[in-house]
Amino acid sequence: MAPWNDDKLNRKEDAKYLTAYLLNRFTIKKDEPFVLNIDAEWGFGKTYFLSNWRRDLKSEGCEVVYFNAWEKDFTDNPLLGFISAIDKELKPFFNKKGNESQKTKWNKFKLAAAPLLLSFIAKKLTGYSLDQINELIESDGEENKASNIDKKDTNKLVEGLTTQATNIALEHQDSIESSITTFKVNLEAIAKKAGMDIKPIFIFVDELDRCRPSYAIELLETVKHLFQIPRVYFVVATASEQLSHSIKAIYGNDFESKKYLNRFFDQIYHLPPPNRLSYSEYLWKTELINDDKLIAVHNNGNAYLLAQTALLCSAGLRDIEQAVKVLQAIQLTTEERLYTLPLVFLAILKISKPELYKITVPMWKGKFRTNYISHQDWNIFSERMNNPESNLDSNKASEGNIISVISMLLGKTGVKSSEIQRGTTKLGDMILYDFSFSQNRQFSILHYPELVERAGRFIS
Repeated sequence: MAPWNDDKLNRKEDAKYLTAYLLNRFTIKKDEPFVLNIDAEWGFGKTYFLSNWRRDLKSEGCEVVYFNAWEKDFTDNPLLGFISAIDKELKPFFNKKGNESQKTKWNKFKLAAAPLLLSFIAKKLTGYSLDQINELIESDGEENKASNIDKKDTNKLVEGLTTQATNIALEHQDSIESSITTFKVNLEAIAKKAGMDIKPIFIFVDELDRCRPSYAIELLETVKHLFQIPRVYFVVATASEQLSHSIKAIYGNDFESKKYLNRFFDQIYHLPPPNRLSYSEYLWKTELINDDKLIAVHNNGNAYLLAQTALLCSAGLRDIEQAVKVLQAIQLTTEERLYTLPLVFLAILKISKPELYKITVPMWKGKFRTNYISHQDWNIFSERMNNPESNLDSNKASEGNIISVISMLLGKTGVKSSEIQRGTTKLGDMILYDFSFSQNRQFSILHYPELVERAGRFIS
């Protein structure tokens, strides 16, 4: 599949811009390391962006390491997974070169990392981290003062279990700092060879904001020692606002989490939020697995109706995402085919205007289908549902406005789909004309509030 296939969020231009910026920067400041933060909210396509940008960079002859931090979140040692990713993705480069001296350098590169993994080794051997081992050793004198025989036996057992790991720790502790230096020097040499002095090695770190806060912090603190490597460009994707909140959960509300994060990065690039239609198309394609169940009967399709309804309700991108989750739950739990506009309308309304949704639902089976708008609830509804930018504006004097269409649908509930005439241009009649019109079944949307209400229980 070609890069940027079905690029619903229009990210390709951002990638081209960043590629030009970073490669041109490298020609001027070749020996300066660089760490770029890609900042975008959850669900705004950071992983899609990195995956496709990576393919673009590879087509430019760049070596690109991709590390999914969330996939390694279960480990106790962030560095282990990180080195594993570097090994996995750079090793083929040296194998295809067929150069024994370079393969030797690569093996030395991995060996230089070994002392950094001591705490992991210790834990595998004993079940204790190095810090815990040290605590046990330091507390041994205090514990021996106790007269409890079981405690003494426990101490002896712990001492026996930890002897091997303790010896490793004492023997190699002094070499850890120098090993980090060796690791960095070797990676720089590899970067120089891989880029042939023209391009840097890129290391992408993705999904950091989805990790446990403690793991995310530990990963950043660990890998920051490797950030300052000439000819290596790090790109770290985050939803920085959410990650800042996670950091505060560890260090407290008064902790300046944004400043803490910024000290890891040389520069931040904010991916622009997508427009409603682009985002609706993106979510519809990625989240709704059986589009045949939802009948759009509109030239621009279901995503268009979702975006227009969101615009009408002044719903933001997060509201659209939550509404799609409601639609997904309905889609997965019902066998019937459903009509997009009334269902989307209810889902968006429930998420973005819950107080108006509470007014709407009781009217759904009654006054909503009378077209009578002098009632107090109708006046509230009409006033609150007025956005002239939307093609579904409730106050537009057209057959296409949201009140007119839904009133028509509710007014005709019970009509058989086979009785609806084909070729109509009115949106309400278009919705009534199911593309499976030959089926002799009744049309009804009376129960749609119940579908939305139940599915809405998934939403926090």
